[in-house]
Amino acid sequence: MQDLHFVSEDYTKRKPKDYRLSISIRRDGFSFLIVHKDDVKAFSYITVDDETREEQLQKFLNQDIFKETFGAVTIIIVQPNLTLVPKKLYDDSMLEQYAELNFPHSETESVITYETMNSDCVVLFPIEKSVWSLCRLVFKNQEMVSYVPHVAPLLEIGAKNRKEKLYISVESNFFTALYVKHKDIRFCNSFEFKNVNDFMFYLMNIVEQLKLDPVEIPVEIFGKMSENSSYFSAIRLFIKNASVASSPKTNVAFPYSLFYNHCNIALCE
Repeated sequence: MQDLHFVSEDYTKRKPKDYRLSISIRRDGFSFLIVHKDDVKAFSYITVDDETREEQLQKFLNQDIFKETFGAVTIIIVQPNLTLVPKKLYDDSMLEQYAELNFPHSETESVITYETMNSDCVVLFPIEKSVWSLCRLVFKNQEMVSYVPHVAPLLEIGAKNRKEKLYISVESNFFTALYVKHKDIRFCNSFEFKNVNDFMFYLMNIVEQLKLDPVEIPVEIFGKMSENSSYFSAIRLFIKNASVASSPKTNVAFPYSLFYNHCNIALCE
């Protein structure tokens, strides 16, 4: 897809301390969103090659727009490896053991945690040490910098809404499924895919495993998904109540589905 860039004409009329900055670090690129309350002030979404990813990340984070002091900075780590542990069972001294039992990670990664606000779980996820070091260097003067997994906004929204729903977050080569019933997180897992057949195989298995009715269950999809895609057409053949996340009213027209996590990151603070 084509890279996206936008800065509002009135961006400099307020101090950056009035703004909230969120940055997503994905396998295939990076994005950021700067907002004041519900007003979008700037955003960018770029795709990079794997071979130059580290170099491109450094260039991305060294943009002049990041050199001010923001009211809050959140780094969203977008990758498929994570696990959820109930708060009452979580023991910080067991961090590495939890991770080893649930997902692969290398010596170049550190395992960190996110404690949910609206549900009873702690999320464990890996972050590349080089990425962590670079972010700490770039934002060393920020008063508040937090790191969250890409499922964090989903977990908060799902638990807060207290409605039965299946959420699907789609990236270039993996998707994350989250099933919430009332306030309970019933299922959360990621699946890597190469084509629409892979995608549908996993989705159909999820629906069958959870004993969901594909005619009735509401499914909200966001990320790299549009209503014109072959993936969405395949989903609608199987799940009748599926929709791509639609944008609330904002001051700027922009691809809400791509920035869904960014737009809901305040729920994680």
